[in-house]
Amino acid sequence: MPAAGGGSLDAGTAISYGWKAMTRYIGPFILIALVIVGVQILLSVVGYAFDNYWLRMVWNILVWIVGLILAMGLIRAALSVLDGGHPEVGMLFRTENLVPYLIASILVGLAVGVGLILCIIPGIIVAFLFAFYGYAIVDGRTTDAIDSMKMSWNIVSKNIGPLLLLFVLAFLINLVGALLCGVGLLFTYPITAVAVAYAWRSLSGGQIAQLA
Repeated sequence: MPAAGGGSLDAGTAISYGWKAMTRYIGPFILIALVIVGVQILLSVVGYAFDNYWLRMVWNILVWIVGLILAMGLIRAALSVLDGGHPEVGMLFRTENLVPYLIASILVGLAVGVGLILCIIPGIIVAFLFAFYGYAIVDGRTTDAIDSMKMSWNIVSKNIGPLLLLFVLAFLINLVGALLCGVGLLFTYPITAVAVAYAWRSLSGGQIAQLA
């Protein structure tokens, strides 16, 4: 029976949960990672076939939208573990709440872009504060883009220490995966995705299924 999140976070526990989830569902998670990488590579290769500037521009927008759908799917797969369910490849192609996710992504992207122009560090801070907007939408907490950003801001701003540690650990773990000829990312990316989902549920009072 899933237990309710306690409103606090231990970064090590989140990473440990991600590791347990990865080892339990290693097949589905690797397949999910392969599909994400494969789709992105295929779309990028096709994009090189367009010589026309405007066609390439339209194609790049479509690629970006597909990337958002895949990102939503990964969040959905990670959250399914915390619901006590099983991650499935089909989750990558569901489009529920795509519009608010798209709007929020544009707004966050613009805010991060402005921050990066202002000596980079402000952009990193903004990205950090809005890290959970996608989880708020995919998890069904809101269907409003602005509300999702507010939820993320409120949670992150009140838990800067543990979340900063978690994201640093996640970055280092994925860095190790990237250094292993990129193949390691097939394992490390799902671990960190579930760990971040665990953090979201823990700090927002959501359900967290127990993993042996």
